[in-house]
Amino acid sequence: MTSSHAHAPHQDGPDAVVARMKAEAVRRLATRQHADLEPSGVARDAGLDPARVQQLFPDRDSLLTTLVLDSYHAMGDSAERAAAEVEKAGAGRLARWVACWEGVRGWALAHPEEYVLIWGRPVPGYSAPPETMAAGARTVLVLVGLVREALQDGELAQDHVPGPALSAGMTHTTQALAEGLLSGLPDPVIARMLVMWTQLHGMVGFEVNGHVAGVAADPAAFFTHAATAMGQYVGLTR
Repeated sequence: MTSSHAHAPHQDGPDAVVARMKAEAVRRLATRQHADLEPSGVARDAGLDPARVQQLFPDRDSLLTTLVLDSYHAMGDSAERAAAEVEKAGAGRLARWVACWEGVRGWALAHPEEYVLIWGRPVPGYSAPPETMAAGARTVLVLVGLVREALQDGELAQDHVPGPALSAGMTHTTQALAEGLLSGLPDPVIARMLVMWTQLHGMVGFEVNGHVAGVAADPAAFFTHAATAMGQYVGLTR
């Protein structure tokens, strides 16, 4: 027996159509290397009219870009919120740093397919447009902000960790970063920030992809330990 109030997909407003399209596309990302994300097919599986969806997502790349932007912003929201919450409680820079890391981890574990979309193997044939870069920078900006704050207050340790002299290749790398996101930071600190960034996503990816259980009896404690160590490595002392 059917209800007179049964849901009719063709009556959905644009926001509902977008939400259902994204939900179906994320479901397909579980097999992303072979996923068919052509909007017409995604629309049919989502119970939507492909012709109507065409105006919202004219091709696969437009749908993927929406998912990439959503994922970066959701990760940024989680990282920013976590750091802000401990700051309200009176936490220092190192604790805010750790909270930011934990915000990334918490979101990634709750949304593994979206995390792998932005930090795993690229989707074949897709090149993310420039607007995704600003969304992707939100998390690192929290961390860079804490380092800059410590540097300005004269509280950033810079000679506390023995390290190799920067090679010509590393100098080229740090100089390029110094002209952009990490401007104003000393070259050795920039080098440490680059190591830190790969450590963060290496650890999160390691856990999201199911590889941490065999090496860490308490993955959360291991992650917090590493986050704290990396904060100290870049020079945060409190």
